[in-house]
Amino acid sequence: MTRKLDLNASRHLVSRTGFGVEWTSVNQLVGNTPEQAINKLLRKVSYRTPGAGYFTPWNVQQNLMESSNSDHKKRMHTMMSRENHRLKEWWVGHMMNTPSPILEKMTLFWHSHFTSSLNKVEQPSLLHQQNLLLRKHALGNFGNMLKDIAKNPAMSIYLDGHLNEKHAPNENFARELLELFTVGRGHYSNHDIREVSRAFTGWGVNRYQQRHQFNHKDHDEKPKKVLGKTVQSGDEVLRVLLGSRHTANTIAKKFWSFFISDGAPDVRYTSVWATKFYQSNYDIKILLREVLTSKPFWDEKYRGTLTKSPADLVIGTLRTLPFKRMPKKEMVNIFRLLGQDLFDPPNVSGWKGGHYWIDSQTLLVRKELLSGWSGANLNTKVNRGDQYRNLSVEEYEKWLLPDKAVRELPALTGGKPRLIRSLTLDPMYQLT
Repeated sequence: MTRKLDLNASRHLVSRTGFGVEWTSVNQLVGNTPEQAINKLLRKVSYRTPGAGYFTPWNVQQNLMESSNSDHKKRMHTMMSRENHRLKEWWVGHMMNTPSPILEKMTLFWHSHFTSSLNKVEQPSLLHQQNLLLRKHALGNFGNMLKDIAKNPAMSIYLDGHLNEKHAPNENFARELLELFTVGRGHYSNHDIREVSRAFTGWGVNRYQQRHQFNHKDHDEKPKKVLGKTVQSGDEVLRVLLGSRHTANTIAKKFWSFFISDGAPDVRYTSVWATKFYQSNYDIKILLREVLTSKPFWDEKYRGTLTKSPADLVIGTLRTLPFKRMPKKEMVNIFRLLGQDLFDPPNVSGWKGGHYWIDSQTLLVRKELLSGWSGANLNTKVNRGDQYRNLSVEEYEKWLLPDKAVRELPALTGGKPRLIRSLTLDPMYQLT
């Protein structure tokens, strides 16, 4: 696509790369070419995050957990539940207020790719540390992120890497590293899993100092063979996996599902993206530019084919429209009810996304949420005055929906709040 963006094309780019379609963000890209618009999105990215607050040190947690006093254990569980919830509130709050929604959207993408959970790790400070790591690399280099995540304490605990010793190799991390994080199913064998697990023996965690540690006595120093290549260490395994084009293909296909369509990836495009990604030495921005400037991204048949994630729906709606802001505590609970419990994905595969976001329960919650927001008085404190410009019904439709409304829309004579209520309750609003 070389023509300049109109209102609907601009909202398409903004909605797919961030949360919601804030009028200012959409309007400032109108009249730009896709390349110019993408450059604007990526030019000013802020990596700053607010403080996450105090986390109880591991030695205190451990003492309470190992105590024979039931009150101590109860205190520990209450304390950890409070800190876990506060960490989730921290991220929800940052998504709401970030000046760089594209960075936060990509951090969320990698959170579902390199999954860890509070439920398993039981140390929120480590999940906070991992979140900062993912954000640091979210638009950077995939290879560097992979190397850092392999030594990340939260990941090591979540996939039992810290239990992987030469006399009793644990294959959990090795299996997911091959299947989910890099080359994907069909491109490795059970023998490769065993060899990779041997290569990572001795990779441990110091919970007290919240860092990776290598235990030499627990490491299997004998040669291993992974994907036909001889290696000895975990670092060498990562180089082999990054040397495989299948790793680039895995990420390219995930980008299709995240940015283009809930349907099966079109390999005519993903294979080209993967090649460019591989040749760039895994530069994430290069892959992102390939996707966002591709024909399928701008093809109108793919407009409105992605189901909004809970983050897209909740954060996106509240960033776009002047509805009354919910307390962060309530927003965290809404995320959970909608199936996207931050820092606690359902399993190591992360969230399936797509049409899996919608079932009989979550659809009811979505409708009740939007009905409550749009039926209440508008929040003048967050109404910056630009949401209700003199737009026609058709322009409002192009701004807030990815395609034509399913239901008939009211005329503006009934008032703009009534029109916006109809738009947000239209089935098309559930899509992006």
